[in-house]
Amino acid sequence: MSFLRCNRCKDRPIDMFFDEYLGKKRNKCIRCATIVSTLSFLMGLAIRTMRIPRESFNRVLMTPYWRKGIIATIKGIAYFGASKPIVTGAPLFVVWNFTNRCNLRCKHCYQNAGSTLSNELSTEEALRVVKELSDSDVSSIAFSGGEPLIRKDFFKVANYAKDCGMYVSVATNGTLINKEVAKKLSETVHYVEISIDGATPEVHDDFRGISGSWEKSVAAIRYLKDEGVMVGIATTATKNNLGEIHRIIDLAEQLKVDYFICFNFIPTGRGQEIIKSDLNPIEREKLLKDLYKRLVQNMLNNKKPQVYSTAPQFARVGLEMQRQIMHEMCFVDPNFEPIIPATHYANLLGLTIEMAEFIGGCGAGRVYAAISPEGDVQPCVFMPIKLGNLRKKRFEDIWLHSPVLEELRNRNNLRGGCASCPYKYVCGGCRARAYGYFSDYLMHDPGCIRRLQEDKLEQIQAIRT
Repeated sequence: MSFLRCNRCKDRPIDMFFDEYLGKKRNKCIRCATIVSTLSFLMGLAIRTMRIPRESFNRVLMTPYWRKGIIATIKGIAYFGASKPIVTGAPLFVVWNFTNRCNLRCKHCYQNAGSTLSNELSTEEALRVVKELSDSDVSSIAFSGGEPLIRKDFFKVANYAKDCGMYVSVATNGTLINKEVAKKLSETVHYVEISIDGATPEVHDDFRGISGSWEKSVAAIRYLKDEGVMVGIATTATKNNLGEIHRIIDLAEQLKVDYFICFNFIPTGRGQEIIKSDLNPIEREKLLKDLYKRLVQNMLNNKKPQVYSTAPQFARVGLEMQRQIMHEMCFVDPNFEPIIPATHYANLLGLTIEMAEFIGGCGAGRVYAAISPEGDVQPCVFMPIKLGNLRKKRFEDIWLHSPVLEELRNRNNLRGGCASCPYKYVCGGCRARAYGYFSDYLMHDPGCIRRLQEDKLEQIQAIRT
């Protein structure tokens, strides 16, 4: 694509355009000058049409990771067209399982973490991968594991990612975070996500496999908040802690945590051993509705934490419940604008179903990818399908040309109940759950209430005929 890389001067006209938009002059060849002029016209038209304040757009462009996200989105349209849902030219979000080593033994661990693998990426290889992701316009990187803080080179690699202009976060069990580590994290990362699976030590420690882990994780949150770090609590919902979810949110509120993320249970890794603990569709639907109510209440009252869920059905629940919530709230706030959880990282005001279809629910292979400790690229951390290894192939080549990702990106490829669902572009079902249950990432998500309803209708029709 000519606006991404000039064949003459080998520079990127799109970077020139953004720099000049912010007042920084760049030397350009004649071809680049023509492209920059065209981009300037098109961007100006788009900003006027969408009524975006120039000052707001300028602030976005001056933030490196937002700028990378905009470029990745433009690249996606150039490579894949204006698809529904959107596919970006580089992942907006990459989760990197930085090591397989862990100091806990969580029952649901997708990585089956324990000891260090013999062929994990070295520090030098990790730094090269960071540079490769940045050059591909990946805007956000999350270090996970295993326990990422166990690796002695974590801060070196994470600091380099930040220097490369990416949004840096870390998903940790929190047990290794003391005052000193919290201080270092405040200087290195933008966000820390700590796993809490019970409102009490008994429930959490049983789930995590090590006594005393709850106390250490809660202490870590306090240390981080004292240092001004943005913190989220991540909870995997199962039958074992379903009754604790709102108490965990209450705990998050007491600790002044910024975000609460309710994770879908995925039967992969050690999670396969506790598959009977998975929520049934009725339990999951009730939980999502309760989470949506809590989300709306907190946002309207300007309270923390903001509530998210990795279940792609959360957007569908929000769209279905907005009229009910508007009816309940109309006498309290006549200007209430419906809040829709577009994805597990964005709650948007006034979202229409058309916009929700564009954002697209499950992001595996569309706006999100994962990297294993050995450097294997995967569609999702919960979907252990090796697309290519970064010791042998460039990340951008894998992202743009993987046959598996091409299948995942086209919702018309879906099978089972998700294929005929009117919300397949809004939600798409969790592809990792489909893979975990059926070994087929295109099958339906068995945890969805709509599938249960369709099965009952089919049974009734069969009886009648």
